[in-house]
Amino acid sequence: MNKIQTFFSISVFIIMSSGCSLEQATDKKETSFEAYNMPSSNGTHNELTLFCDNDLWNNCGIKIITSLAEPVKGLPQNEPRFNLSRLPHNSISNITKRSKSILSLQIVPDSSSINFKYNVWAYPQLVIHIVAPSANLLTKLFDSHSKEIIKKYELHDQEILKNRISSSSKTLLPKSLKELGIKNMLIPRAYNTTISKSDFKILRADTKKSIQYLMAWSRPYIESNYNIESKIISEQNELMENNFEGFQEKSYLSLESKIPIDINYSNKNGIYVIEHRGLFRTELGFGGGPFVTFTYIDEKNKRRLSISSIVYAPSTKKRKMMLELEASLRSVELL
Repeated sequence: MNKIQTFFSISVFIIMSSGCSLEQATDKKETSFEAYNMPSSNGTHNELTLFCDNDLWNNCGIKIITSLAEPVKGLPQNEPRFNLSRLPHNSISNITKRSKSILSLQIVPDSSSINFKYNVWAYPQLVIHIVAPSANLLTKLFDSHSKEIIKKYELHDQEILKNRISSSSKTLLPKSLKELGIKNMLIPRAYNTTISKSDFKILRADTKKSIQYLMAWSRPYIESNYNIESKIISEQNELMENNFEGFQEKSYLSLESKIPIDINYSNKNGIYVIEHRGLFRTELGFGGGPFVTFTYIDEKNKRRLSISSIVYAPSTKKRKMMLELEASLRSVELL
């Protein structure tokens, strides 16, 4: 079996406490007027701007950082969920108001609320404003709804990323992916098919800072399958061992077993999706990196389709890169 010579040859919120109100933004996040007449927002994915005065920050800053800048699972080095920048309200300028993601924290007597709005000063933009009568109550309010707040920003980033990568994606989907039953997918132009079998494909892309692989495979779906999450991991491990080799003689790739793989679940247009995030390593050699795998459960056609992004990028941070690859995996539409 031919193996791929891998990377290593190169160096709404429902609120909650009494007296707290929520003012929701309109359900319609964007209009043609906003898209064409508002200034463009600034900042890349996972960047978040905080508007918070110094006194308040001294009281609640640690709690905010602990939640928003929590290290992301599935990366070889600690990298924060969001890259934060903060400035007091009296320092806000027209430029800083154009940040794509803004969290505003303020003390307002006799008020307690979480308010979120889209495209306030720029497009696209999400602004979340939290007010409370004291620093202690604001901290509790944020803590009670931090998961919802984080999810809002992540979904906002995903939508922005989807629009950005679409401009640099292949016009036509590679034939190899169509053969697996993929109708559409945003995939960067640099990817080329290197292995194509009836139920298994590998595509490769070389960039200045990384080598990336897209590995996809299809299997029958049986509803009574027990512990399907472990089965997907086992399949990926076997496919990597048999199809990827390292730079060192007899070396091969496998999933890192000493660090737990993070498993999450989502739903896209009624299709159940299992998400795996973790690390891979080189057995009998050196090198490794992160991977993310999305498995689409296609009950209608009694199959499941797994698509995994595998990245070797030893000289660069990987959080933003993995977000871009995840956006590509999320864009999959099945036949």
